[in-house]
Amino acid sequence: MLQFVSLAIMLGLGTAASVRAAEPTLFTAYVPSAQNTGGAVVIVSPADATPLARWFNDRGLAAFTLPPTATAADTALALRTLRARAADYTISPTRIAILGLGRGADLAADVAYNSPPETRPALVGLIWGGRLPADGATKLPPTFLAASSAKGADGATDPVALWSKLRATRTAVDIHLFPATAQPASEEWCEMFFNWARVGGLLTDAPRLALKGMVHLDGHVLPHGYVILTPLGFAGAGPIVCRVINSTANIPIGEFTVPADQGPIAGRYSVELRQNMNRWLSNSFMSALVQTRGGAATPEQVHFGHHRALSPTIDDQHVFTKARPTDKNDYFLEIKPGADANLALKIEVFSK
Repeated sequence: MLQFVSLAIMLGLGTAASVRAAEPTLFTAYVPSAQNTGGAVVIVSPADATPLARWFNDRGLAAFTLPPTATAADTALALRTLRARAADYTISPTRIAILGLGRGADLAADVAYNSPPETRPALVGLIWGGRLPADGATKLPPTFLAASSAKGADGATDPVALWSKLRATRTAVDIHLFPATAQPASEEWCEMFFNWARVGGLLTDAPRLALKGMVHLDGHVLPHGYVILTPLGFAGAGPIVCRVINSTANIPIGEFTVPADQGPIAGRYSVELRQNMNRWLSNSFMSALVQTRGGAATPEQVHFGHHRALSPTIDDQHVFTKARPTDKNDYFLEIKPGADANLALKIEVFSK
């Protein structure tokens, strides 16, 4: 059951008042009454954003919609006001994202990139729009971009140029290009943005934890694959993907590491192991050797190349969700609190 709180913050005053049609409002608040994670999204859109605000409420996020006539100054004031009055809305002042759509993405980008650091949001989503940060801008918030791959209108910011400039400033940025805004696939951006923000920490203040461990399959270390940890029973944490790929840098075969800034929070997780291959080719020469089945290579090279054939391939992964096939329950793992509590994990499954 959602509890919608319609409050008007009078422009320039910062005091709460009832919504009145004759008075301009800074934002309207939509606060979930249940499963409130304390995260918030400020939505800047030229169209009615109420359905989108309710969609975020269903996922434990408070949402604040700005009027279609909002300016960049209004948007910056909304962020400052929410931080100052976070307790009134049961949100964390450090977990406020901004999401701009169309023209609203231009305003959101202006505030996120060109405002003083104390005004900037924790995360920013730019959907079908955006603007470049000023030259020399630093410490910009992580950014999610969704855009059309078709040529934009004259004067519109090229999303690839924006992505490139953010990368040049060492800003964490995800970009998703769709054929056109009318394509059904383009409507998937909502879920994609939510999952990205969830992994980025928008839904929890709990500390992220580093992971390190070994993966064994049928009693042997796993040369190549992934371990996917999915949280159970709490909405704040996102899934964690641990990569097992060991061919360089003297990393032990079967080992995975996840740094704390990308790690999980303490809690219980389901475990899914994906085996990509038993062996891998050491370089492109060996790959070509297998494909041509010899050519001018020596018999010894041919034998070596064939022996290291990829099996299974990435197109035919072996997926394990139980420690043993006969187990009734799925495989679960408890991530313990403490910075050094999860640095000797052992994940072991059996195929038969």
